[in-house]
Amino acid sequence: MDSPAWMFTKALSHRQKVTRLYKRCLREVDNWYGGNNLEVRYQKCIIRARFDANKDEVDTRKSQILLADGCRQLWEKRHFKPFRFALDPGGSSYDRERESPDEIVDSDQWTLAEREQFPYYFNTREQRKKELLAHWAKIEKAWDEEIASIQTQLPAAAPTVSK
Repeated sequence: MDSPAWMFTKALSHRQKVTRLYKRCLREVDNWYGGNNLEVRYQKCIIRARFDANKDEVDTRKSQILLADGCRQLWEKRHFKPFRFALDPGGSSYDRERESPDEIVDSDQWTLAEREQFPYYFNTREQRKKELLAHWAKIEKAWDEEIASIQTQLPAAAPTVSK
C-alpha cells in the first residue's frame, strides 16, 4: 500500500486490505470530481458496484489477483494533486503552532468593560499568576541559598597518599 513500513504493526487480513483499497478509491473520486456532488455520487456508486460484484469470491488466488489489479488501477488513475486535510502532512496547516501565545489573553490589554464581562476568568487568571510568581520566588530563594552555600564552603582537601 502507500503507507510507510513503520506504520504497520501487524499483518493485514485480505478483508482489511480490500476495505482500505475501497476507501482510497472513494478518496480518489473526491480528488477528481471534488465540486460536482452529483458526479461524485455517481462515480462512487460505480465503484461500489465493482466491489460488490466480486465480494463473494471464494477462490483466494483470484481474490488476491483482483486486489492487486485494483491497487494497480488506483495507482495508474491517481490524481496529480490530491486533496490533503489541513492538519495532515502536506496540508496547509501541518506543523503550525496552534496554541495562542499568553500575551493575547494578558489582562493589561483588556479594557475594564471587557474584563467585567468575564469576571471569573480574569480573577482566576490573576490568582494563577500570583501562585506562579510565588512558586518562582521559592525556587529563586532555594537557588540563592544553594549558590551561597557553594561559595562559602571551601572544597575538601584531597587526601594525599604517602609512599
